[in-house]
Amino acid sequence: MKISFTRVILFFVLFSVQACLQASLQAQTDSHKIADSLRNQLELTAGIAKLETYKSLIKSLRNIDPASGIEYARAAMPLADSLGTKKLKAEIRNEEAVCYRKLHIYEKAFALHLESLRDFKEMNDSAGTAFTLANIGQVHFFYKDYEQAIKYHTDALVIKEFLNDEPQIAYSQNALGTVFLEMGNLARALDYFIAALNIYDKYYMPAQTANTKANLAKVMFKLDRHEDAMRYLKEVEAVYLQAKADFGLSQVYNQMAEYLYEQGKYEEALNYLGKAKELAEKTNEKNILLYNYILRQKIASAQQDFKTAYDNLLLANKLKDTLVNERRHHEMTEIRVRYQTKQLDDENEILRLQLSQQSLRIRYIVFALLATILVLIVFLLISIVRRNRRKSRLLEITNLQLEERVEERTQELKKQMATLDQTFQSLKQSEEKFRKISETSPLGIAVTDTQGKIIFVNQNLTEILGLPKQSFIDGMWFRNILLEDRNKMDIIWQNAHKDKEGVFEAEFRIRLDQQIRHIHYKAATMFNAEEFAGIVSVFEDVTQRKNFENELVEAKNKAEDSDRLKSAFLANMSHEIRTPMNAILGFSDLLSTDEYSPEEKMEFIEMIKSSGRLLLNLINDIIDISKIEAGELKIQPSEFRLLDLMDEMLQGFRQQMDRTGKSHVKLLLTHQEELNSALITTDRLRLQQILTNLLSNAMKFTQVGEIEFGALCINGSYEFFVRDTGIGIPEQKLDVVFERFRQADDSHTRMFGGTGLGLAITKHLVELLNGKIWVESQQGKGTAFYFTLPAGSENQTFLLEDQAPHYPNLPSFKGKTILVAEDVDTNFFLIKTMLKKLNLNVLHASNGLIALDLAVEHQPDLVIMDIQMPEMDGIEAFKQIRHQNLAMPVIAITAYAMMGEEKQYLELGFDAYLSKPLSIDKLVELLRIFLQPD
Repeated sequence: MKISFTRVILFFVLFSVQACLQASLQAQTDSHKIADSLRNQLELTAGIAKLETYKSLIKSLRNIDPASGIEYARAAMPLADSLGTKKLKAEIRNEEAVCYRKLHIYEKAFALHLESLRDFKEMNDSAGTAFTLANIGQVHFFYKDYEQAIKYHTDALVIKEFLNDEPQIAYSQNALGTVFLEMGNLARALDYFIAALNIYDKYYMPAQTANTKANLAKVMFKLDRHEDAMRYLKEVEAVYLQAKADFGLSQVYNQMAEYLYEQGKYEEALNYLGKAKELAEKTNEKNILLYNYILRQKIASAQQDFKTAYDNLLLANKLKDTLVNERRHHEMTEIRVRYQTKQLDDENEILRLQLSQQSLRIRYIVFALLATILVLIVFLLISIVRRNRRKSRLLEITNLQLEERVEERTQELKKQMATLDQTFQSLKQSEEKFRKISETSPLGIAVTDTQGKIIFVNQNLTEILGLPKQSFIDGMWFRNILLEDRNKMDIIWQNAHKDKEGVFEAEFRIRLDQQIRHIHYKAATMFNAEEFAGIVSVFEDVTQRKNFENELVEAKNKAEDSDRLKSAFLANMSHEIRTPMNAILGFSDLLSTDEYSPEEKMEFIEMIKSSGRLLLNLINDIIDISKIEAGELKIQPSEFRLLDLMDEMLQGFRQQMDRTGKSHVKLLLTHQEELNSALITTDRLRLQQILTNLLSNAMKFTQVGEIEFGALCINGSYEFFVRDTGIGIPEQKLDVVFERFRQADDSHTRMFGGTGLGLAITKHLVELLNGKIWVESQQGKGTAFYFTLPAGSENQTFLLEDQAPHYPNLPSFKGKTILVAEDVDTNFFLIKTMLKKLNLNVLHASNGLIALDLAVEHQPDLVIMDIQMPEMDGIEAFKQIRHQNLAMPVIAITAYAMMGEEKQYLELGFDAYLSKPLSIDKLVELLRIFLQPD
């Protein structure tokens, strides 16, 4: 009997706490005054207005006196029938069903809601249908039929979304979240609570906001996110403080105290319990005080303050009797309503009972006779028992003593078993929670012991880092971290196990399948009671985010550079067009007057012609670059004597230099004897355009000295050159002079004009003619442009088709290892193909970071290092290798082979230099130098 009574009390307390936390602020206002006002108004109204008053009155009574609400609903039904207001009748029936639900008469509530749902559907009333579906979902929720509750709440939510009724949408989302919370599906519950909270915040609905945040606190606490749970309860506290809702505040403080007690923060919990007790005593809320005393007793027991625990237990027991009486009163009200309902349902049975009254009287007489006989038999049995009682009394006393001793011992054992079982269940639940979290978490999770050894990893960690589970257990996973980050991670890892307090965060990079992954790492310490038990580490793959950030930076730089180039180009074009146009228009105006002599006018005409030629050249450049980009520039090859073209260029530019006042600058055509019988098959016009652009540039930038041009026949091709002693090009500008709209001087204060298209057109024309072009220059000393063209179509295909590749006698380097750092797969495949018969062990690194790690890990006999690579270029990787005191030979390789570049790389410390395209003869020759063949 004692155990049953305790369960009843605990059930009542938990039910009261649940109901109070979910109550809105509107329900905490003076509802009795509102109900009294509506009762008075009921006497003064009639017709539809009176029916509306009935509905409002029943709605106000459903939380404070649901039994009265049911009585008013019954009184309203005849009026609704007489007025023929089907909708109002369905709404009142819905409110009546809610009153039954408040009295836990769920079967009657369910029937009334279904009847209202039928009426609303017949009227095509979407809002009423949605409201009723939500109420039916609540009935299923109290029945713990969660699947049906989800179905009805979801149907209601669909209709509300169609009606775009956001407050009602939020209500259904909150209700669905409560169902999923009870089912233990915390992720779904969290999604619905957050969605509802966003709507309540939007419409500033503090009561509903507080309710939803209280639900969120429960989810956070079940997820062991205690800080987030407390944060939400703090926000609920703020709402209750603003509304001066002492009842709600006392509930929130009790809940905060419970969360803090679960975390072992006893003093903070007692502080909130003090606030809750003060408010509960003020509002005379006994259930709050009872829960308060129970929490105080648990905290005192945990602190081993058994006297305080005993005192609080006594206070709790005193309140239990009062609460039980109140509960009995509530049950009596419920029974009264059930009785009244039953009485209405049984009115049809009265006639049947009256008809069978005579039969019942006969049965009563027979029953009375049987009862009399039974009494006599019982009297005889009692007499017999009394006779034997004296004989067995002594034995009974002895048995009672033994039974008392056995009962006492049994109770002690039960208490011990209950304590052990509670501890076991708590540990089992904690283990299950952690397992579920680790399985469903998108992050990698690892747990270590006090010595830093990993004892648990989830499946996501092996997928994120791409390593088998055993590598974490064995501690070998650290080897995959890049060398630059390994020491940093080792220090953080050790500190996390030594400091034993706080949270540790870092980012590191890991090498996996020739790729670099960026990992964000976070660790927190664990304690068992007061003893350090290890750390929990969380790993997140942030490679995509890092790559996105790098792409954003690159895109930003490109956009800024493009904008700058566009501005410079527009400024140049404006200057280049307006300058000759100004001369044309100006001198044209002067020609129209009679104030100048014929000789002066002839000079004006020459100026106009010169400016016109400048504009024509500018237009031709723009047309050419447009045709080149569109792929519409056609090549028309023909065979001609090269010396004829070179002589034309010499005579034409000599005259042009005389006209521009540069007759003191020498123009030389060298190596003419080698061109006497030279024939070339190419597009004569385009070759003339290339030489014109280069000579025009040389003439523009050369004020003193000489300009030299010519051609040499080298290995079946012609190498053309244009050298000058002009101002030269800065070294940092050599890489961009062939780009569109780019010049050595892009500023607005530059001394020389031009659009920046000439050299870009020249480069495209050379490439269209199957040649290549390059430039060498020293600032202040001069510039030399070189380009090559094939002598003819037969020579053009000789190297590709007729000439068989020559391979030297290949040596064997068995047992030797070469590391090839090359980011382009085709280039690596070419090198690997060249070396496949040399018996070499070839390692591949796709960037400088991986090359550094492989060099440290495998220490190869030789490294072939490409200069241009992502993540880390070849020069920086070479410096890091030497910084690690690794002395293996390192050969630089690059496709940007310029004059003097070999010297530059050798001065940096590289052991040798190779330029692309690679020659197998040169490669084998270098391998013979640095590696000893078998």
